[in-house]
Amino acid sequence: MQSSHETADPFAAVRLFPSARSGRGLPAATAVEAWATAAWLLAVEGRAYLEDLEGGTDQPLLRRAVRIKLLELLYDIDTRLAGAVPVAEEHQLALALEYGLHDLAALDGDRLAEVFALATDKDADAAEDESSDGLVPLLWERLCAAFPGELPDPLLASGQREILRALRNWSKLCTAAGTDAAFLEPFLKDA
Repeated sequence: MQSSHETADPFAAVRLFPSARSGRGLPAATAVEAWATAAWLLAVEGRAYLEDLEGGTDQPLLRRAVRIKLLELLYDIDTRLAGAVPVAEEHQLALALEYGLHDLAALDGDRLAEVFALATDKDADAAEDESSDGLVPLLWERLCAAFPGELPDPLLASGQREILRALRNWSKLCTAAGTDAAFLEPFLKDA
């Protein structure tokens, strides 16, 4: 039983975007690319995964695969926000569970396995409640709310307009930071 001093939010003590909030940053050109890419990945790819979770209520294996893909995506974003080159997709899950996240959210690998309802051994796998998506939806809400900027929502009626506006703004930021906006081209094609 929780006392009145405890919070029901399991992420209340988790630091979200800790490097940005602490004032540690990347050089301007690197930061613009990292943050614009992070915003795109959260807004477009991440929201698509969350929609798949919601739509797959009667498909536990699909939901498990989507949770894994979302964790890999978050590790990719974390790597970019750290200013590093993202690792190959086939290594992202293993690295996320081994090393955790640092720049997106301060979560170690064991906590990520718990949050994403991923069993760590055969016994836990057999006992896992496949009807649960763990704490993924709640973590997702917290990340989007804490993102230092606006995340366009392509799933809304005005979503395409928001996405195009965001791409224009990111292009202007690239110009101001003196960096090439070519990394935005694939986003524009996907918009």
